[in-house]
Amino acid sequence: MVARMRSVIVTPHVALVLATLSPFLPAPALALAAAVAAKREVVHQVYAGRGTIQAAIDKSVDGDEVRVGPGIYRERIDFLGKSITVRSEAGAEQTLLDGTPLEPTDTGGSTVVMCSGEGPDSMLIGFSIAGGDGTAEPGKKHQISRGGGLLLLESSPIIKECLILNNTADQGGAVYVEKGTPVFLECWFYRNTSQLGGATIQCVDSRPRVVFCGFHEDGIQWRDTGSVSIRSDCGPGGACCIRDACIMASRTACEDAGGRWQGQDMPCVESTCPSPCQEDVNGDGRVNMTDILLVMDAWGMCHQHNVHNEAQITDACE
Repeated sequence: MVARMRSVIVTPHVALVLATLSPFLPAPALALAAAVAAKREVVHQVYAGRGTIQAAIDKSVDGDEVRVGPGIYRERIDFLGKSITVRSEAGAEQTLLDGTPLEPTDTGGSTVVMCSGEGPDSMLIGFSIAGGDGTAEPGKKHQISRGGGLLLLESSPIIKECLILNNTADQGGAVYVEKGTPVFLECWFYRNTSQLGGATIQCVDSRPRVVFCGFHEDGIQWRDTGSVSIRSDCGPGGACCIRDACIMASRTACEDAGGRWQGQDMPCVESTCPSPCQEDVNGDGRVNMTDILLVMDAWGMCHQHNVHNEAQITDACE
């Protein structure tokens, strides 16, 4: 059932602009300007048990807002490429978007999908996102599910004040991001499972920003990615080494995460971060007898000094 309640808001800013222009605009033009301004502020109200969020999204156009009352919404949603805001009234603690399949014939999927070029004007604010089990990549012989909670393909939305929990997928239990630059602001990731291993957020050829967020488990994993920006403030960013991975972060965020700050405006390049396990001499991921033998073989002064000493010994023996 489509949400029936629809309200139109003219903000004080719009009213001020119209009041300023009114002496110079004929009545028809003023009416048209007011109609256009009002249209951009349409709010679609949804209440639990009285309509669905997806129905409100279907009805929305760019610039609209879908405002959701507290409660449990057992559905999965797709923004359909629209520049809209989907916002809860009571916050994530009281508003659950549950993508758990309800019928035996329901094959499941990602709880939230944005795969149609959504940008920063597409915003999801104040929801608990749970119950998703990922979406299989079409056309692949081996069906691997991606993005239990959120599937973001070639999209760069803003996800704010959300609790993303109890989702699962083969890759990216909480979020799978590919070819996008989404922003996660003040979110918390809790008890999400990636069946094939890996992290809560899996990024492919993407540059997400994660600001003021918390992780209960493995955090972020990325490949084919220039840099991931993790920020705790709006201060200057630079390269931050967390183990052998390099991310772009502010100094505060880097140090809070136990990373090694490389300096303001320092870019992430291949050689920025050394291996965190200095004892692994041969780089095979293990510290064992081979590493000890390599150290013993190199025992003594550093290379330049060794060359000098060897020359002295040679001279003395001639």
